Amino acid sequence: MNKYIKNVLRWIGLSVLTFLVPVLSASSVFADGYALTVSPMSQKMILNPGEVAEGSFKISNPASSTHDTYYEIEVEPFYKNDNNEFVFQTEGDMGEIVKWITFDVPTSGKLSPNEVKEITFKVNVPKDAPAGGQYASIATTSKSKSSDEEDESAATDGTTIKEIRRMAHLVYAEVTGATIKTGEVFDAKVPSFLLSGKITGSSSVKNTGNVHGTATYKLQVFPLFSSEEIYTNEENPDTATVLPNRTVYSESSWDETPMVGIFNVVYTVEFEGAKAEVKKMVIVCPVWLLFLIVFIIAAIIIYFVARARRRSKANAD
Repeated sequence: MNKYIKNVLRWIGLSVLTFLVPVLSASSVFADGYALTVSPMSQKMILNPGEVAEGSFKISNPASSTHDTYYEIEVEPFYKNDNNEFVFQTEGDMGEIVKWITFDVPTSGKLSPNEVKEITFKVNVPKDAPAGGQYASIATTSKSKSSDEEDESAATDGTTIKEIRRMAHLVYAEVTGATIKTGEVFDAKVPSFLLSGKITGSSSVKNTGNVHGTATYKLQVFPLFSSEEIYTNEENPDTATVLPNRTVYSESSWDETPMVGIFNVVYTVEFEGAKAEVKKMVIVCPVWLLFLIVFIIAAIIIYFVARARRRSKANAD
């Protein structure tokens, strides 16, 4: 029996090692890989027809990296689809800004570990630029080698150079003129009963104008018999940038929702003059507690029914 147990333990140990070796190797490769960061990830610009606007962002090779990173920069339009996912291609005339952007610095080069470069650019706005939103992604792609080194490597040892990381700096631009800023808020709701999870408010926001706008989402939670907040994000509400002709679904949650409780919840959504507010009492009760309550109630009912029968039988006797 002891020999059998030893063989089983040996087999388990070998299996674990077989699994861990490739995992550890992959981790060391990633830890010693190439990196690129972009800061900030986005910016908003006001553009006037016939004028030139300036913008900038920074790219860096973090100190944690152990290699030089070669980069290339290109500009492409973007929009968000009905699932609020980024699509990097043109839609209508809201991507014309791609043709207006020029750079004051080289759009390719090398970053040493811990090196930071500022990328400056100009937006040359045509005199006949249409009023409304314009959206561009300034994408920076990092590679392990320069283009010349790629060609040489491929020619000598057949190595394939893969793109390591692609980071985008998003430009949300508004061309002045006859801009329309309108929106709708709908399907705002808060569940009345939760078996588990977080107290969450959800809603959809639709941009019916011709320029992007920012939706704000506020969540307030109060004890059942008190007006003193136990959670609020009023000072730092959740936000979402909504592009023209787009509908965005969003959720705001209380991450530290307890397992059990009864609360009063206020969920408020605002976007371009439209507002929705939901006030609701929310009960949080896990399944096990629900079964326990049902069991206790059933036990009490059975007890009183049995007691009543005994009394009836005693009176009959």
